[in-house]
Amino acid sequence: MPRMRLIKDAFEQLKQDDPNTAITLYALRTIVKSGTVPTIRLGRKILINYDSLLEYFRFGDKNKTANETIRRIDKL
Repeated sequence: MPRMRLIKDAFEQLKQDDPNTAITLYALRTIVKSGTVPTIRLGRKILINYDSLLEYFRFGDKNKTANETIRRIDKL
């Protein structure tokens, strides 16, 4: 069963697992808003899959390719 957490609870769990993390609550909310981590909306609450969040931090966004993050420089 996946560990589903509210955003604030996921942040607190992340801080508990790694007290020196540089991730802020605002950064976590931005990640959730971008849709890179699976979430479920229950009324006004947003639940985040904590295991998927850890996987995102471990491996990055699997949907992005190098071509999307690095642009070619054309000679003038």
